[in-house]
Amino acid sequence: MTNNDYDLLIIGSGSAGSTAAITALDYGASKIGLIEKGPLGGTCTNVGCVPTKSFLHAANLINGSRKAVDYGLFKDLAKPDYQAVKEHKNNMVSSFLAAGDNALKKYDIEIIKGLAKFKDADTLEVDSKTLRAKNILIATGASPFIPPIEGVQDVPYLTSTSALDLEELPESIIIVGGAYIGLEFAAFFHSLGVKVIVVEAAGRLAPNEDQEIASYLATSFEKQGLEFHAGANVLGVIGDSEIEVKIEKNGTQTNLKSQKVLIATGRVPNLKQLDLESAGVKYGRKGIEVNEYLETSASSVYAAGDVIPSLQLEHVAVYEGWKAAKNMFSDEKEVLDYRVIPRVMFSNPEVASVGETEEQAAGHSEIESVAYPYKGIAMANINEDNDGLIKLVADASSGILLGAHIIGKNAGDLIHLAALAMQTNIPVDKIASSIAAYPTLAQGFYYAAESLSAKINKS
Repeated sequence: MTNNDYDLLIIGSGSAGSTAAITALDYGASKIGLIEKGPLGGTCTNVGCVPTKSFLHAANLINGSRKAVDYGLFKDLAKPDYQAVKEHKNNMVSSFLAAGDNALKKYDIEIIKGLAKFKDADTLEVDSKTLRAKNILIATGASPFIPPIEGVQDVPYLTSTSALDLEELPESIIIVGGAYIGLEFAAFFHSLGVKVIVVEAAGRLAPNEDQEIASYLATSFEKQGLEFHAGANVLGVIGDSEIEVKIEKNGTQTNLKSQKVLIATGRVPNLKQLDLESAGVKYGRKGIEVNEYLETSASSVYAAGDVIPSLQLEHVAVYEGWKAAKNMFSDEKEVLDYRVIPRVMFSNPEVASVGETEEQAAGHSEIESVAYPYKGIAMANINEDNDGLIKLVADASSGILLGAHIIGKNAGDLIHLAALAMQTNIPVDKIASSIAAYPTLAQGFYYAAESLSAKINKS
Protein backbone atom coordinates (compact mmCIF):
# COMPACT_ATOMS: atom_id res chain seq x y z
CA MET A 1 0.00 0.00 0.00
CA THR A 2 1.09 3.56 -0.67
CA ASN A 3 0.09 6.40 1.64
CA ASN A 4 -2.95 7.13 -0.46
CA ASP A 5 -4.30 3.58 -0.61
CA TYR A 6 -7.12 2.62 1.73
CA ASP A 7 -9.11 -0.50 2.47
CA LEU A 8 -12.14 1.74 2.83
CA LEU A 9 -12.93 5.39 2.19
CA ILE A 10 -16.20 6.68 3.62
CA ILE A 11 -17.84 9.90 2.47
CA GLY A 12 -19.79 11.25 5.43
CA SER A 13 -19.25 10.92 9.19
CA GLY A 14 -22.85 10.45 10.30
CA SER A 15 -24.46 7.36 11.77
CA ALA A 16 -23.99 5.15 8.70
CA GLY A 17 -20.43 6.28 8.00
CA SER A 18 -19.04 6.09 11.53
CA THR A 19 -20.71 2.72 12.17
CA ALA A 20 -19.26 1.32 8.95
CA ALA A 21 -15.79 2.59 9.84
CA ILE A 22 -15.72 0.81 13.20
CA THR A 23 -17.39 -2.35 11.86
CA ALA A 24 -14.89 -2.59 8.99
CA LEU A 25 -12.05 -2.77 11.52
CA ASP A 26 -13.77 -5.71 13.20
CA TYR A 27 -13.82 -7.52 9.87
CA GLY A 28 -10.17 -7.07 8.99
CA ALA A 29 -9.83 -3.64 7.37
CA SER A 30 -6.66 -1.91 8.46
CA LYS A 31 -6.64 1.52 6.85
CA ILE A 32 -9.85 3.54 6.83
CA GLY A 33 -10.41 7.14 5.88
CA LEU A 34 -13.52 9.05 6.96
CA ILE A 35 -14.15 12.09 4.77
CA GLU A 36 -16.23 14.97 6.13
CA LYS A 37 -16.72 18.48 4.74
CA GLY A 38 -18.58 19.79 7.79
CA PRO A 39 -18.69 19.00 11.51
CA LEU A 40 -18.34 15.35 12.49
CA GLY A 41 -21.45 13.47 13.53
CA GLY A 42 -23.79 14.00 10.59
CA THR A 43 -27.44 15.00 10.69
CA CYS A 44 -28.52 13.08 13.80
CA THR A 45 -26.02 14.56 16.21
CA ASN A 46 -25.82 18.08 14.82
CA VAL A 47 -29.26 18.99 13.47
CA GLY A 48 -31.50 15.93 13.90
CA CYS A 49 -32.21 13.38 16.63
CA VAL A 50 -30.09 14.82 19.44
CA PRO A 51 -31.08 18.52 19.34
CA THR A 52 -34.75 17.91 18.50
CA LYS A 53 -35.16 15.30 21.25
CA SER A 54 -33.43 17.66 23.69
CA PHE A 55 -36.06 20.25 22.77
CA LEU A 56 -38.84 17.68 23.14
CA HIS A 57 -37.49 16.58 26.53
CA ALA A 58 -37.83 20.19 27.65
CA ALA A 59 -41.37 20.24 26.24
CA ASN A 60 -42.25 17.09 28.20
CA LEU A 61 -40.87 18.64 31.40
CA ILE A 62 -42.98 21.74 30.81
CA ASN A 63 -46.10 19.66 30.15
CA GLY A 64 -45.40 17.63 33.27
CA SER A 65 -45.01 20.80 35.32
CA ARG A 66 -48.40 22.02 34.12
CA LYS A 67 -49.92 18.75 35.30
CA ALA A 68 -48.18 19.23 38.65
CA VAL A 69 -49.93 22.61 38.98
CA ASP A 70 -53.27 20.97 38.17
CA TYR A 71 -52.44 18.26 40.72
CA GLY A 72 -51.94 20.94 43.37
CA LEU A 73 -48.21 20.41 43.87
CA PHE A 74 -47.42 24.00 42.81
CA LYS A 75 -49.48 27.16 42.88
CA ASP A 76 -48.37 28.36 39.48
CA LEU A 77 -45.89 27.76 36.67
CA ALA A 78 -43.26 30.27 35.58
CA LYS A 79 -43.00 31.11 31.89
CA PRO A 80 -40.56 28.70 30.16
CA ASP A 81 -37.10 30.15 29.49
CA TYR A 82 -36.43 29.44 25.82
CA GLN A 83 -32.80 30.59 26.03
CA ALA A 84 -32.15 28.05 28.77
CA VAL A 85 -33.81 25.34 26.67
CA LYS A 86 -31.60 26.24 23.71
CA GLU A 87 -28.45 26.33 25.84
CA HIS A 88 -29.22 22.89 27.21
CA LYS A 89 -29.73 21.63 23.67
CA ASN A 90 -26.39 23.05 22.54
CA ASN A 91 -24.61 21.45 25.52
CA MET A 92 -26.22 18.12 24.75
CA VAL A 93 -25.07 18.28 21.11
CA SER A 94 -21.53 19.16 22.23
CA SER A 95 -21.39 16.17 24.59
CA PHE A 96 -22.54 13.78 21.85
CA LEU A 97 -20.02 15.24 19.40
CA ALA A 98 -17.21 14.80 21.92
CA ALA A 99 -18.20 11.18 22.55
CA GLY A 100 -18.24 10.43 18.82
CA ASP A 101 -14.91 12.13 18.26
CA ASN A 102 -13.33 10.12 21.08
CA ALA A 103 -14.67 6.87 19.63
CA LEU A 104 -13.11 7.56 16.23
CA LYS A 105 -9.79 8.46 17.85
CA LYS A 106 -9.90 5.29 19.93
CA TYR A 107 -10.14 3.18 16.78
CA ASP A 108 -7.46 5.22 15.00
CA ILE A 109 -9.71 6.09 12.07
CA GLU A 110 -8.25 8.80 9.87
CA ILE A 111 -10.40 11.91 9.56
CA ILE A 112 -10.03 13.66 6.20
CA LYS A 113 -11.56 17.13 6.05
CA GLY A 114 -12.80 18.32 2.70
CA LEU A 115 -15.32 17.89 -0.11
CA ALA A 116 -15.15 14.55 -1.93
CA LYS A 117 -16.05 13.73 -5.51
CA PHE A 118 -15.44 10.69 -7.68
CA LYS A 119 -12.79 10.49 -10.38
CA ASP A 120 -13.64 6.85 -11.04
CA ALA A 121 -15.10 3.89 -9.13
CA ASP A 122 -12.10 3.49 -6.83
CA THR A 123 -10.69 7.03 -6.78
CA LEU A 124 -11.83 10.14 -4.96
CA GLU A 125 -10.65 13.69 -5.17
CA VAL A 126 -10.82 15.49 -1.82
CA ASP A 127 -10.02 19.14 -2.40
CA SER A 128 -6.56 18.91 -3.99
CA LYS A 129 -5.77 15.33 -2.90
CA THR A 130 -6.37 12.14 -4.89
CA LEU A 131 -7.24 9.09 -2.77
CA ARG A 132 -7.72 5.49 -3.87
CA ALA A 133 -9.51 2.69 -2.04
CA LYS A 134 -10.48 -0.94 -2.43
CA ASN A 135 -13.98 -0.04 -1.23
CA ILE A 136 -15.89 3.23 -1.01
CA LEU A 137 -19.03 3.91 1.03
CA ILE A 138 -21.27 6.86 0.20
CA ALA A 139 -22.97 8.05 3.38
CA THR A 140 -23.57 11.73 2.73
CA GLY A 141 -27.02 11.91 4.32
CA ALA A 142 -29.84 14.24 3.32
CA SER A 143 -30.94 17.87 3.59
CA PRO A 144 -34.31 19.59 3.98
CA PHE A 145 -36.44 19.56 0.83
CA ILE A 146 -37.98 22.89 -0.15
CA PRO A 147 -40.88 22.39 -2.57
CA PRO A 148 -41.42 24.85 -5.44
CA ILE A 149 -44.05 26.92 -3.64
CA GLU A 150 -44.66 30.32 -5.20
CA GLY A 151 -42.84 33.02 -3.23
CA VAL A 152 -41.13 30.67 -0.77
CA GLN A 153 -37.63 31.74 -1.81
CA ASP A 154 -38.54 35.36 -1.13
CA VAL A 155 -39.55 34.88 2.52
CA PRO A 156 -37.38 34.07 5.57
CA TYR A 157 -38.65 30.50 5.89
CA LEU A 158 -37.31 28.08 8.49
CA THR A 159 -36.16 24.51 7.96
CA SER A 160 -35.73 21.72 10.49
CA THR A 161 -32.12 22.92 10.77
CA SER A 162 -32.58 26.67 11.20
CA ALA A 163 -35.58 26.18 13.53
CA LEU A 164 -33.16 24.74 16.10
CA ASP A 165 -31.35 28.06 16.54
CA LEU A 166 -33.99 30.76 16.62
CA GLU A 167 -32.86 33.83 18.56
CA GLU A 168 -36.25 34.00 20.23
CA LEU A 169 -39.53 32.15 20.12
CA PRO A 170 -42.12 33.43 17.66
CA GLU A 171 -45.64 34.18 18.84
CA SER A 172 -47.01 32.02 16.05
CA ILE A 173 -45.74 29.60 13.42
CA ILE A 174 -47.16 27.84 10.37
CA ILE A 175 -45.63 24.41 9.78
CA VAL A 176 -45.91 23.14 6.21
CA GLY A 177 -45.74 19.36 6.51
CA GLY A 178 -47.69 17.11 8.85
CA ALA A 179 -45.41 14.07 9.01
CA TYR A 180 -42.92 13.26 11.76
CA ILE A 181 -40.59 16.27 11.36
CA GLY A 182 -43.39 18.80 11.28
CA LEU A 183 -45.39 17.20 14.09
CA GLU A 184 -42.40 16.95 16.42
CA PHE A 185 -41.74 20.66 15.96
CA ALA A 186 -45.45 21.31 16.43
CA ALA A 187 -45.30 19.52 19.80
CA PHE A 188 -42.27 21.53 20.89
CA PHE A 189 -43.51 24.96 19.89
CA HIS A 190 -47.01 24.36 21.23
CA SER A 191 -45.62 23.29 24.62
CA LEU A 192 -43.72 26.58 24.88
CA GLY A 193 -46.84 28.62 24.21
CA VAL A 194 -46.42 29.32 20.49
CA LYS A 195 -49.58 29.32 18.38
CA VAL A 196 -49.09 26.48 15.90
CA ILE A 197 -50.84 25.87 12.57
CA VAL A 198 -49.97 22.69 10.64
CA VAL A 199 -50.67 22.33 6.91
CA GLU A 200 -50.50 18.87 5.31
CA ALA A 201 -51.19 18.07 1.65
CA ALA A 202 -52.28 14.49 2.33
CA GLY A 203 -55.79 13.81 3.53
CA ARG A 204 -54.69 13.32 7.12
CA LEU A 205 -51.89 14.16 9.52
CA ALA A 206 -49.17 11.52 9.88
CA PRO A 207 -50.11 10.06 6.47
CA ASN A 208 -47.64 7.16 6.72
CA GLU A 209 -49.12 5.88 9.98
CA ASP A 210 -52.00 3.47 10.49
CA GLN A 211 -55.25 5.28 9.73
CA GLU A 212 -56.79 4.63 13.15
CA ILE A 213 -53.68 5.94 14.90
CA ALA A 214 -53.53 9.01 12.65
CA SER A 215 -57.19 9.79 13.40
CA TYR A 216 -56.56 9.42 17.13
CA LEU A 217 -53.60 11.81 16.85
CA ALA A 218 -55.71 14.41 15.03
CA THR A 219 -58.36 14.23 17.75
CA SER A 220 -55.69 14.69 20.41
CA PHE A 221 -54.32 17.72 18.59
CA GLU A 222 -57.80 19.24 18.46
CA LYS A 223 -58.19 18.75 22.22
CA GLN A 224 -54.85 20.50 22.79
CA GLY A 225 -55.90 23.46 20.67
CA LEU A 226 -53.51 22.91 17.77
CA GLU A 227 -54.86 24.11 14.44
CA PHE A 228 -54.26 21.92 11.43
CA HIS A 229 -55.39 21.74 7.82
CA ALA A 230 -55.08 18.27 6.26
CA GLY A 231 -55.78 17.79 2.56
CA ALA A 232 -54.64 21.36 1.89
CA ASN A 233 -52.32 22.50 -0.88
CA VAL A 234 -50.04 25.49 -0.33
CA LEU A 235 -50.49 27.90 -3.24
CA GLY A 236 -48.06 30.63 -2.21
CA VAL A 237 -46.16 32.38 0.56
CA ILE A 238 -45.53 36.11 1.03
CA GLY A 239 -44.31 38.41 3.80
CA ASP A 240 -41.37 39.19 6.03
CA SER A 241 -42.07 40.11 9.65
CA GLU A 242 -45.50 38.58 9.15
CA ILE A 243 -45.88 35.56 6.88
CA GLU A 244 -49.01 34.84 4.90
CA VAL A 245 -49.56 31.34 3.53
CA LYS A 246 -52.30 30.82 0.95
CA ILE A 247 -53.82 27.34 0.98
CA GLU A 248 -56.56 25.60 -0.98
CA LYS A 249 -58.72 22.85 0.45
CA ASN A 250 -61.75 21.33 -1.26
CA GLY A 251 -61.79 24.19 -3.76
CA THR A 252 -61.78 26.91 -1.08
CA GLN A 253 -58.82 29.24 -0.65
CA THR A 254 -57.76 30.50 2.79
CA ASN A 255 -55.01 32.87 3.89
CA LEU A 256 -53.18 31.82 7.06
CA LYS A 257 -50.98 34.30 8.93
CA SER A 258 -48.13 33.83 11.39
CA GLN A 259 -44.84 35.31 12.50
CA LYS A 260 -42.78 32.42 11.12
CA VAL A 261 -43.17 29.60 8.63
CA LEU A 262 -41.36 26.27 8.88
CA ILE A 263 -41.03 24.10 5.78
CA ALA A 264 -41.01 20.46 6.94
CA THR A 265 -41.80 18.59 3.73
CA GLY A 266 -39.17 15.87 3.97
CA ARG A 267 -35.51 15.53 3.09
CA VAL A 268 -33.58 14.87 -0.13
CA PRO A 269 -30.32 12.90 -0.49
CA ASN A 270 -27.08 14.88 -0.63
CA LEU A 271 -25.80 13.90 -4.09
CA LYS A 272 -24.56 17.19 -5.55
CA GLN A 273 -20.82 17.57 -6.17
CA LEU A 274 -20.19 13.82 -5.77
CA ASP A 275 -19.93 13.42 -9.57
CA LEU A 276 -21.49 9.95 -9.37
CA GLU A 277 -21.46 9.63 -13.17
CA SER A 278 -17.65 9.41 -13.12
CA ALA A 279 -17.93 6.30 -10.96
CA GLY A 280 -20.84 4.77 -12.87
CA VAL A 281 -23.11 4.98 -9.84
CA LYS A 282 -26.80 5.03 -10.76
CA TYR A 283 -29.21 7.20 -8.80
CA GLY A 284 -32.69 8.66 -8.98
CA ARG A 285 -34.84 11.30 -7.32
CA LYS A 286 -35.05 9.29 -4.10
CA GLY A 287 -31.36 8.54 -3.88
CA ILE A 288 -28.63 6.12 -4.91
CA GLU A 289 -29.78 2.77 -6.27
CA VAL A 290 -28.50 -0.21 -4.26
CA ASN A 291 -29.13 -3.95 -4.23
CA GLU A 292 -30.04 -6.08 -1.22
CA TYR A 293 -26.39 -5.96 -0.07
CA LEU A 294 -26.14 -2.13 -0.36
CA GLU A 295 -23.91 -2.41 -3.42
CA THR A 296 -24.34 0.30 -6.06
CA SER A 297 -24.11 -0.20 -9.79
CA ALA A 298 -20.35 0.41 -9.54
CA SER A 299 -18.09 -2.39 -8.38
CA SER A 300 -16.81 -1.90 -4.81
CA VAL A 301 -18.92 1.23 -4.21
CA TYR A 302 -21.60 0.94 -1.52
CA ALA A 303 -24.15 3.40 -0.15
CA ALA A 304 -26.01 3.60 3.17
CA GLY A 305 -28.14 5.92 5.27
CA ASP A 306 -30.37 8.77 4.12
CA VAL A 307 -28.65 8.86 0.73
CA ILE A 308 -30.50 5.70 -0.40
CA PRO A 309 -34.30 5.12 -0.75
CA SER A 310 -34.92 3.60 2.68
CA LEU A 311 -36.34 4.90 5.97
CA GLN A 312 -34.51 8.12 6.89
CA LEU A 313 -33.93 7.20 10.52
CA GLU A 314 -30.75 7.12 12.59
CA HIS A 315 -31.10 3.52 13.68
CA VAL A 316 -31.72 2.47 10.07
CA ALA A 317 -28.54 4.29 9.01
CA VAL A 318 -26.59 2.49 11.76
CA TYR A 319 -28.02 -0.85 10.61
CA GLU A 320 -27.13 -0.12 6.99
CA GLY A 321 -23.63 1.08 7.84
CA TRP A 322 -23.03 -2.08 9.84
CA LYS A 323 -24.35 -4.33 7.07
CA ALA A 324 -22.45 -2.50 4.33
CA ALA A 325 -19.13 -2.94 6.14
CA LYS A 326 -19.83 -6.62 6.84
CA ASN A 327 -20.68 -7.21 3.19
CA MET A 328 -17.48 -5.53 2.07
CA PHE A 329 -15.10 -7.49 4.25
CA SER A 330 -16.75 -10.73 5.37
CA ASP A 331 -16.81 -13.91 3.31
CA GLU A 332 -20.61 -14.11 3.19
CA LYS A 333 -22.85 -11.24 2.21
CA GLU A 334 -25.99 -10.60 4.25
CA VAL A 335 -29.33 -9.33 2.95
CA LEU A 336 -30.97 -6.46 4.84
CA ASP A 337 -34.29 -7.09 6.56
CA TYR A 338 -36.40 -3.94 7.00
CA ARG A 339 -39.50 -5.87 8.09
CA VAL A 340 -39.13 -5.27 11.82
CA ILE A 341 -37.51 -1.86 12.12
CA PRO A 342 -39.43 0.25 14.65
CA ARG A 343 -40.08 3.93 14.00
CA VAL A 344 -41.04 6.59 16.52
CA MET A 345 -42.55 10.04 16.15
CA PHE A 346 -41.88 12.05 19.30
CA SER A 347 -45.01 14.14 19.00
CA ASN A 348 -47.44 14.77 21.83
CA PRO A 349 -48.82 12.15 22.18
CA GLU A 350 -45.96 9.94 21.06
CA VAL A 351 -46.52 7.57 18.12
CA ALA A 352 -44.58 4.38 17.41
CA SER A 353 -44.95 1.68 14.78
CA VAL A 354 -43.34 -1.49 13.47
CA GLY A 355 -44.30 -3.57 10.47
CA GLU A 356 -47.40 -3.03 8.38
CA THR A 357 -50.44 -0.86 8.96
CA GLU A 358 -53.86 -2.54 9.03
CA GLU A 359 -54.52 -1.18 5.55
CA GLN A 360 -51.27 -2.62 4.18
CA ALA A 361 -51.68 -6.02 5.82
CA ALA A 362 -55.28 -6.37 4.66
CA GLY A 363 -54.07 -6.01 1.09
CA HIS A 364 -52.40 -9.43 1.11
CA SER A 365 -53.64 -11.45 4.12
CA GLU A 366 -56.69 -12.39 6.13
CA ILE A 367 -56.12 -10.40 9.29
CA GLU A 368 -57.49 -9.63 12.70
CA SER A 369 -56.71 -6.49 14.66
CA VAL A 370 -57.41 -4.96 18.03
CA ALA A 371 -56.92 -1.51 19.52
CA TYR A 372 -56.52 -1.63 23.30
CA PRO A 373 -57.01 1.68 25.14
CA TYR A 374 -54.53 3.12 27.63
CA LYS A 375 -57.57 3.68 29.87
CA GLY A 376 -57.47 -0.08 30.53
CA ILE A 377 -53.90 0.09 31.87
CA ALA A 378 -53.51 0.66 35.61
CA MET A 379 -50.26 2.61 35.38
CA ALA A 380 -51.65 4.93 32.71
CA ASN A 381 -54.49 5.80 35.10
CA ILE A 382 -52.18 6.15 38.10
CA ASN A 383 -50.01 8.54 36.07
CA GLU A 384 -53.15 10.36 34.89
CA ASP A 385 -51.81 9.96 31.35
CA ASN A 386 -54.26 7.50 29.83
CA ASP A 387 -54.71 9.08 26.39
CA GLY A 388 -53.55 6.37 24.01
CA LEU A 389 -54.05 3.11 22.11
CA ILE A 390 -52.08 -0.07 21.54
CA LYS A 391 -53.05 -1.55 18.19
CA LEU A 392 -51.91 -4.99 17.03
CA VAL A 393 -52.45 -6.49 13.57
CA ALA A 394 -51.94 -10.24 13.06
CA ASP A 395 -52.41 -12.95 10.47
CA ALA A 396 -55.81 -14.52 11.19
CA SER A 397 -54.64 -18.11 10.75
CA SER A 398 -51.18 -18.17 12.34
CA GLY A 399 -51.57 -15.40 14.90
CA ILE A 400 -48.20 -13.99 13.87
CA LEU A 401 -47.96 -10.22 14.26
CA LEU A 402 -47.79 -8.30 11.00
CA GLY A 403 -47.70 -4.86 12.57
CA ALA A 404 -48.04 -2.91 15.79
CA HIS A 405 -48.98 0.73 16.27
CA ILE A 406 -48.98 2.61 19.56
CA ILE A 407 -50.00 6.16 20.42
CA GLY A 408 -49.51 7.42 23.95
CA LYS A 409 -47.03 7.76 26.78
CA ASN A 410 -43.75 5.87 26.19
CA ALA A 411 -44.96 4.46 22.88
CA GLY A 412 -41.38 4.48 21.60
CA ASP A 413 -40.30 2.14 24.38
CA LEU A 414 -43.31 -0.16 24.24
CA ILE A 415 -43.01 -0.76 20.49
CA HIS A 416 -39.88 -2.86 20.99
CA LEU A 417 -41.99 -5.58 22.64
CA ALA A 418 -43.80 -5.94 19.33
CA ALA A 419 -40.59 -5.70 17.31
CA LEU A 420 -39.03 -8.56 19.28
CA ALA A 421 -42.17 -10.69 18.89
CA MET A 422 -42.18 -10.08 15.14
CA GLN A 423 -38.44 -10.76 14.81
CA THR A 424 -38.85 -14.15 16.51
CA ASN A 425 -42.28 -14.98 14.99
CA ILE A 426 -43.99 -15.42 18.35
CA PRO A 427 -47.78 -15.73 17.86
CA VAL A 428 -50.10 -13.54 19.88
CA ASP A 429 -51.39 -16.40 22.06
CA LYS A 430 -47.84 -16.98 23.32
CA ILE A 431 -47.40 -13.24 23.92
CA ALA A 432 -50.66 -13.22 25.86
CA SER A 433 -49.45 -16.03 28.12
CA SER A 434 -46.47 -13.97 29.28
CA ILE A 435 -46.55 -12.12 32.59
CA ALA A 436 -45.95 -8.38 32.87
CA ALA A 437 -45.16 -6.58 36.11
CA TYR A 438 -47.99 -4.63 37.75
CA PRO A 439 -48.44 -1.70 37.44
CA THR A 440 -46.55 -0.93 34.22
CA LEU A 441 -47.52 0.44 30.84
CA ALA A 442 -46.08 -2.76 29.34
CA GLN A 443 -49.12 -4.62 30.68
CA GLY A 444 -51.15 -2.91 27.99
CA PHE A 445 -49.21 -4.71 25.29
CA TYR A 446 -50.03 -8.08 26.81
CA TYR A 447 -53.67 -7.11 27.33
CA ALA A 448 -53.84 -6.17 23.65
CA ALA A 449 -52.27 -9.51 22.68
CA GLU A 450 -54.79 -11.34 24.90
CA SER A 451 -57.70 -9.52 23.26
CA LEU A 452 -56.37 -10.24 19.80
CA SER A 453 -55.74 -13.90 20.60
CA ALA A 454 -59.32 -14.30 21.81
CA LYS A 455 -60.60 -12.59 18.66
CA ILE A 456 -58.58 -14.94 16.44
CA ASN A 457 -59.79 -18.03 18.33
CA LYS A 458 -63.42 -16.99 17.80
CA SER A 459 -63.00 -16.45 14.06
